[in-house]
Amino acid sequence: MAAFRIKGEDDIPSVTLDRDNNIFEISGRSLPEETMLFYRPILNWLDNYARNPLPRTEFVFDMTYYNTASAKQFLEILLKLEDIYCMGYDVRVTWLYENGDFDMEDAGVEYARIVNVPIVMATRETAMKHAANGQDANTGAQEFAKNETFIVTIGRELGAGGRVVGRLLADKLRINYFDYAVIEALATQYDADEDIVEKVNHNNSNWWSGIRDLIKSNIGKKEQSETAVALTDKQQEILNRIARNESCIVAGQSAFYIFRDYPNHINIFICASDENRISKLMTREGITRDEAIDIINRVSMERDMYVVENTGMPRHDTRNYDLVINMDNISEEDAVNIIISYIETRKKYFALLVDND
Repeated sequence: MAAFRIKGEDDIPSVTLDRDNNIFEISGRSLPEETMLFYRPILNWLDNYARNPLPRTEFVFDMTYYNTASAKQFLEILLKLEDIYCMGYDVRVTWLYENGDFDMEDAGVEYARIVNVPIVMATRETAMKHAANGQDANTGAQEFAKNETFIVTIGRELGAGGRVVGRLLADKLRINYFDYAVIEALATQYDADEDIVEKVNHNNSNWWSGIRDLIKSNIGKKEQSETAVALTDKQQEILNRIARNESCIVAGQSAFYIFRDYPNHINIFICASDENRISKLMTREGITRDEAIDIINRVSMERDMYVVENTGMPRHDTRNYDLVINMDNISEEDAVNIIISYIETRKKYFALLVDND
């Protein structure tokens, strides 16, 4: 397959799409006069590439500035990469930004929230340092996740960024991420005694495409009137079945309690000051300060009640967690690196437990 290249200019990004050398990169400024026309051959090239992709595709976005029209085209590129990922191929996207460029960092985080493809956030300084050393900062933790089944649970306050931290952590460790939106969808569609794990994994190397197929194929087939208790029981059963088969990250208010008897588990709680949570929610949802305060208060009360009813423990009791991270002065990527460092510290302890089983 012929490589595709565009030489960058003042308002035109450099583009390299080279299958033979596994180089896929867009960098620089993106302000072309006809944005859709500019990106059309790039999208067409990716369509052709998707017919015979490499086992592992590493795509790099190294943008210094781009307009709204380009942002939409980046999303189209990511969705095409998502299609390849959902076919069972290994796809990794790296989103580079300058240290202190919060707008560019937030843009990458938002893409990570929208698309189902691993997106690793990294400053250019960090990327250059690792490249110079020939290292991947997460290799040790990745190998541990591959060799020892363990669970990371993430409790979080609304607006603190816990969901993004969970997704980024899963991407870096190359393990699966589950939150209650996914688990509830599965629990609603299937009885807890059905073998969910085998259904999803059978002839399918990608969890998310399997989950999508299962849910889509069964919509409308099963009318259920679930009590809250029955649905909660199903969710817990599904989570336990998943955990017995693979390492994963589970985000949810009472996940720390569900996995309390697992020797290999780490409980994380992500929090932030009220002011930062309010500000983030206002920006993310485009709402007023009063509306953000009302939502935070309502959701916090609901989560507190849920945890107490299902565990008998206060949600904010720090004794429930191994690591509590305040997000006020750090980024989501910083939080992920802290957790990975903690996993590296704990892995020797995990190994001892496994040896003594």
